[in-house]
Parts: sequence; C-alpha cells; structure tokens
Amino acid sequence: MKLFLFHFLEIVAVTVFFLAQSSASSGDTMIQNLSLVNGQTLTSTGELFQLGFFSLDNSLAMGYLGIWYCDLTPQEGTVVWIANRNNSVNTSMASFNLTSDGNLILFEEDRIVWSTGTRSTGLNSTHLQLLESGNLVLNDSNSILWQSFEDSNDIGTYLPGMKLGFDNRTNTSWQQVSWKNLTDPSPGDYIHVILAQPIPDLFTLHRSAKYYRSGLWNGNGLIGHPSMVRRQVASSVSFTFVLNQNETYYMANYTTSPTPVLSRSVLCVNGTFQRWFLETGGKGEWQLLWSFPEDDCDIYNHCGRNSVCTKSYDGVYCQCLDGFVKIAENGCQREKPLNYSSNNQFSKAQNMKVPDTENATPRGKMSLDDCKNLCLSDSSRVAYAVISGSYGCITWPGDLLDLRTLDDGGGEDLYIRLAESSTKKQAWVAIVIPLLLGFFLLCCVGGVLVWRKRNRASTRLLLQLPNIKEGDSMSTRDDVSESRSIAIDSEDSRLHNTDKGVGEFLLFFLTAHAYTALLCSMINTLGLLPSYDLGTIKTATNNFSDRNKLGEGGFGVVYMGQLEDGQKIAVKKLSRNSSQGPNEFQNELSLIAKLQHRNLVRLLGCCIEDMERIIILEYMENKSLDAFIYANHMKMTQDKTKSSLLNWQKRLEVIIGIARGLLYLHQDSILRVIHRDLKPSNILLDKDMIPKISDFGIARIFEGDRALEDETNRPIGTFGYMAPEYLLYGQFSFKSDVFSFGVIVLEILSGKRNRTFGQTNSNLNLLQHAYKLWKEGRSLEILDDVVNCPYPTIEILRCIRMALLCVQDNYEDRPTMTEVVMMLASDEQLLTPLKQPTITSTYSEGDCSTKEMSITITGR
Repeated sequence: MKLFLFHFLEIVAVTVFFLAQSSASSGDTMIQNLSLVNGQTLTSTGELFQLGFFSLDNSLAMGYLGIWYCDLTPQEGTVVWIANRNNSVNTSMASFNLTSDGNLILFEEDRIVWSTGTRSTGLNSTHLQLLESGNLVLNDSNSILWQSFEDSNDIGTYLPGMKLGFDNRTNTSWQQVSWKNLTDPSPGDYIHVILAQPIPDLFTLHRSAKYYRSGLWNGNGLIGHPSMVRRQVASSVSFTFVLNQNETYYMANYTTSPTPVLSRSVLCVNGTFQRWFLETGGKGEWQLLWSFPEDDCDIYNHCGRNSVCTKSYDGVYCQCLDGFVKIAENGCQREKPLNYSSNNQFSKAQNMKVPDTENATPRGKMSLDDCKNLCLSDSSRVAYAVISGSYGCITWPGDLLDLRTLDDGGGEDLYIRLAESSTKKQAWVAIVIPLLLGFFLLCCVGGVLVWRKRNRASTRLLLQLPNIKEGDSMSTRDDVSESRSIAIDSEDSRLHNTDKGVGEFLLFFLTAHAYTALLCSMINTLGLLPSYDLGTIKTATNNFSDRNKLGEGGFGVVYMGQLEDGQKIAVKKLSRNSSQGPNEFQNELSLIAKLQHRNLVRLLGCCIEDMERIIILEYMENKSLDAFIYANHMKMTQDKTKSSLLNWQKRLEVIIGIARGLLYLHQDSILRVIHRDLKPSNILLDKDMIPKISDFGIARIFEGDRALEDETNRPIGTFGYMAPEYLLYGQFSFKSDVFSFGVIVLEILSGKRNRTFGQTNSNLNLLQHAYKLWKEGRSLEILDDVVNCPYPTIEILRCIRMALLCVQDNYEDRPTMTEVVMMLASDEQLLTPLKQPTITSTYSEGDCSTKEMSITITGR
C-alpha cells in the first residue's frame, strides 16, 4: 500500500511539473522553480511580444535569450532585449530559470551565462511576467526586483516607456547600443546616449567620438530633430525630457491606451537612429517615421568650427558665420580679432541648431535683451541664445561647433558677437547693395522699353507643319491632309537654307525620306538647330569607324565624333535594314527638337543625305547608366570599379534626375509624352553624372487627362521594364513609364538586373524579392554592397517604398510622377498600401503570342 501511494505521488509530481512547464511556454508568466528551454516561450497577453531562445543564423550553437515581436523574425530592430548579447549559448543545452530565491539565471548546462543577481524577500511570491509593453518584469509581492526596460547594458531596440539618460544617485546610464553586425548582437561601434555635461545633450557616439547630436530639448522636442515634433501626432507618441538633481532622461510614451499605433526605435549597425510605427487593428506594415542622420549636415561638426552647414537640393554646403573667413578644412576663424567691449554688436543667425553645449553655460530664464547684456558683460562669451523650455538663456565661449540651419522651422535664433570692423563692414554693405540693386532695376526697365520698340518692327513668319494627333507618333502617317499654322516671331526674319522653294517643300512630303529631310530643314530654317552635311559627319567619326562605335541596337549604330572646333558629339545613324524605320527616326527627331530639359538628351542637329538618316546629339562622357549599376556583378575587375563610383548620393541624384525628366515629359512640356522604352541603357550620364533620358523613337504624344490610352496592336519595349497592362494587353499610359521607372530605381539600389535576377534567386524577380524583404523588415539587404556605410537609411527606405509603389500590378495603384518627385523631395509619403507584385514582365518570348510584338530581349 505504501509503495502504491509513493508511485502515485511521484506520478502526480511529474504531471504537475510538466503542466507547469507547458504553461510557462504558453502564458505570459513564469513562477519560481520553473525554466524555459529552446522551443518554449512566454507570450504577452495581447500576443505582441515573445520571450524565448532564438538564433540569427539558424544555428543551435549560436543562440540567444531575448524578447521580440511575435509577428516579426528575430533580427536587428525587431529584437527588443537580449540577456546574453555578449555571450551566445548552444540553445540545445541552455535553460532560463527563475530560482526559488528569486534570481533569474541563464544556464548553458552548469555554466551561468547571465543573471540578474536578485533575491526575493518572501516565499513563493516571486514571478516573472512579460508585459504587453515589451517589458519583462520580475515582481516580488508588490515590488519590482528587476525589469528589462532598465537593463542599462542592453537597450538594443528602444520602446515607449524606456528611459534614455542617467541616474545620478546610482551612477547608472541608460544607453542604446548598436549591434556589431546583422548576425552578431554583441555591442557594436555606435552608442545613443545623453552625455552628462552642464547642459545635457543627446548624442550618437562612434567609438566614443561624437557622430550625431540631436540638439537641446526646447520643451516640445529636440532642436536638431524637428521632424520628431512634426510627426508626434501621426504616431500617437509623445516625447518628454526629465532634468532634475536625481535623473536626466529622455522618454517616449503612448498618448492613449490602448494605443492606435505601435512604435519602436532602432540604433542600426551603421549608426542611424530610426523610429518605426505600425497602425494596430489591421494587416498593416511597419513604416519608417524618421531616421537620423538624414544628411551630411547631421554628421557632427561636418563643416568645422564657426561654420554653418546648410542643406540644398544639390547636397550640402558650408558657410562661415558673419565676421569669419574660411581656413582650410577646419572651418572658419574670425576675420579680425574680437575686441571685447560692451558696445559690441551681434549678428543674428536664424533657424539654427544651436552649437554643441559642452562648454556652454545655462543662465536661466530671462528676456532676450537681458541675455544679450549678460553676454556683453562677460569677455569670454562669443554667442548667446534664448531657448524655450528649462534652459532659457545660454552663452557660449570660444569656437562654435556643430552648426547647421534647419529648413522646416524647428531651429532657434543664435546671436554671434562681432568685432567692431565687421560691424562697420555690415553697415557699408547695407548701404551699397540697395544702391546697386536700384541701378540694376533701372537698367532692366530701360532695356525692356528699347526691346518693345524694336520688336514692333519684327515680322511674323507662317510655316505649315503637320498636325499631331492624340496617340500618334510624330510622323506615323505618310499622307498628311491636315495642317496648322505656327506663328514665329523673328527680329529680322532671316532664314537659313531657304533655297528650297514651296514646290520642293510640298514634293518632299511624298516620301518618308523626304519628310524626314523636311523636318531637319524646317528645324534648321527656324534657327533652332544646324543641319550638317554628310562629309562633316564622316570626318568627325573617321568615316564611321568601328573604333568610334559607342553602341548599337534595333535603330542602328551610335558613334562618337569630334567636330573641327573640338566639340565631341554622339552620332546616331539609322541602319537601312533597321527594325525601327523612318517613322521612329522622324518621331525622335521631332520630339527631341521640341523638348528641352536638363534631364533629357540634347539634340545638336541632323543630317539627311544620300539616303542616310543621322541625328547628332550631345556627347555623354559616362555613356549609359547600365554600365555603372550592373558593374559590381560583372566578372571584370575594371567594370567593378565603375559601380563603386556610384555612392549613395550619386545614386539618389540619378534617381531624382530621371524622375524630373519624366515629370517634364508627362506634365510640364509643351507636348505630353509617354516614353514607352525607359531602361538604364536609355539613361545617359554626362561628365558630372547628370542623367539624361534618351531614345524617343517609340515615344507617343498623349493629350487629355484620361488614365489609360487605347490598346495598340504592336507593343514595343524591353522585357523587364514593360508594365503588365502594356505587355499583356497592349494598353499604355503615363503609368506605364512609372512602372519602368520603379524597376530602374530598384536596379539602381541593388546593382542587379531585373530580367536575370530570378535565375539565381529562388525564381523571384527583383520586384518580388524587394517586396519580400520589405514585408520582413529587411529592406536594406537589397542595397548594392559597394555602397559604403554610413548611409542615410531614411532616404534609402523612402526610395525602396516609392519604387515598390511604382511597380504595382494595377496601374491605378501607381503614383504619378508628380507624386514620385514629391516623395523624393520631402519626408511626406503616400499612404497607399503596398501590394505584392504578382505579374512579372520578365517572360520569355513565347509567353506573349496574342499580339504583334516588337520586344528588345536585352538592354541596348
């Protein structure tokens, strides 16, 4: 009987133990004397966070105990806390235990890897709970023994409710530390921390050196972080800054409970600080709210001492403060020594991120005049500012560091002390410049009056041009029955090459060759472009030598040439057996002559002689874009060096240039044009790497505001860049070009070709691969590996999302080029949800047989 009772109790004990273990792996709480092993988790009540073991390389030998978002794969940015980030464990031999005395211990077999070192005060009253906030809390009765939110050594991903700062009482610092790399969460090179100085400032440090400074707290946000304040409402997250004798810390908090959004901040491996948000209650995706540094001006002291960094469309530039002059690369120094006097004047610099406050002195709240007088009374002070919030008046000695202007109204006014000679110079400038402007205005008015008088004597020249119809190429019909008059104002009515009479003019209409010659002659007659004779072109190209050949395609061959005056030209010669006949040639000649934009290739002239059709274009020193973006994946080392020339800034400038060129074609030009064959080989790069859209042979003129053009029975284009509706049904619109643009952007970012990507990447094309990475929160992995860190993550992610919007299957879901340019030029993004690209434009030739097609299989 006793033996039976003993076995019964043993069975009950084992059953209770395994039930407890099971509950530990499915609930949010773990009690004393229980443990977690690999495969078991704690899950918060709302199933937002999980605690358990994970591996970053699918290896049991390199495992970690941590907390991550349930719906995201554990990785950088999704893991919010790691117990053993410095010391991985073999997860098959590891266990996480809450001991009977209230201590949390991570074991690898018998070795203690990590411990909280806590001890409970009562018996069986200690429990561990994973909260919906992501905080892991060890409770003992009514007190908190330990919590992950205050684990100062391991803030990897920052969540609302965490502190970032320091505690003066315990000498504890709460800081955010980057990972070493994407597969190693041990502490990396970057730390996000508030430095303990007279005026605390939030910094990102790179190996203890200042890398980025957020600026002072002004009561609403960080001065150098204006977009943080601007987007608080959108993210339903508020920011506070606590400064007292005991603590100094920065904290984000949800404004409502339950919160309509989720928020997390990540210090990335490359040093960028990002905030992401997700709207709850739906199947949305995490979106980037902001990221810093945003540009070179955000890099600490980018312009050197006493120099202001300003962002412009073309990049950033540095400018000395008033009264200072440039010195080498170290910034600026005073033009004249500062003679400290109570009569010194101050120069006002507006909308500034105020200088580094390491040596600054807080003076308390006071008026602007009182702050000025205080600065004047101290011979060591060179600048002052009055900051709203806790600090009030601040004065600076010595050199001023880390200055930049803020273009969205988030800065402060900074007043810089001037030497007496600088004040006199400013007064002189204030008098002379208005006088010069007045004189210039007077000259302009006089010039306009003279011009109007002479212009009355000008004649009007009427030329008959073919009527251009909606949807037509410039010359798709040989028999033109309608015409319209174009009135040309000419100062002296002089015409060039007027030896062709009206009879010959009409006779030229009879053949396509004659019509092309007529176009060339008309352009020349209007004085827009010269007409070259064939002999000049042959001399310039060494009689069309193969050594001068730049490239060839369905249209013919392009040669490099050099005119007698030394000017280099590109000579586009139509082949007599070309797949693109006279219509395409005439179309390109007519369109380029009428379209003038910085990002379109410029037409220099034409030549129609001896049955030759030749267009002369500006020469592009760097040839086409495809030679650069795919070079990193070429076999030849010399090709790979080309790819490395395209750093992130250059890639972004190319993307913006192409977008502006397309916007001009679609909306801003006198003709609304659909290109229809946009691809990297048709994007040329000049000596400054400015992109120029070329090859308008199959472009269409489109009038009206209809969303979709009628079908064509002859889809023309290049596989990999053709929109689904155009490839499958022959329907084209402005959104067809938008699709092609999106593909090009993804190729520029990745350095890989869409058409061939699926051959080595699990049958996903580049579009589908980019979408998959976006959904998994790993978008940066698509970036070409020759793009060196650090890079502005927010710009890259903005471009990726914009590109994915452009390649949506349904043309109605794609943005217009106006919206694309807006997204590239600002932080504002369309809220259109991304859909997975399901239709690929990389079919083989046999996939499309319902229509007559003219498809380029490889980029030319």
